[in-house]
Amino acid sequence: MFEPPTRNADLDAPIRATDNDAAIARLSAVQKGYLTDPYIAPLVPRAHLQQPRPPLINIGTYLRARGIDHLLDGWFRLSGERKVQIVSLGAGSDTRFWRLAVRKILFFFLSNKCNACQH
Repeated sequence: MFEPPTRNADLDAPIRATDNDAAIARLSAVQKGYLTDPYIAPLVPRAHLQQPRPPLINIGTYLRARGIDHLLDGWFRLSGERKVQIVSLGAGSDTRFWRLAVRKILFFFLSNKCNACQH
């Protein structure tokens, strides 16, 4: 049986751990040449000490990133010269905001308070 959380339990720890794992996976994919992302290293604690992830993780990270980029590129093409709005829910350490900042966008980033302030 599961014990109820104590008053001092860090209920956000699993969320932060998932975010950190995804950021490390992205860093690995960048280091191995699957992706280009000049903004990810500053978001990963001790980035220079992180071990590369297995190829399957790098490929999965690449496919997820390219899939989202493909959808966004299609949205930008449909919008033409108009300003578009993107709402990113729970994106954690996603660097897409900085990579898209050169476009005409309104970008709303909603994430866990701890994820948003830890960097």
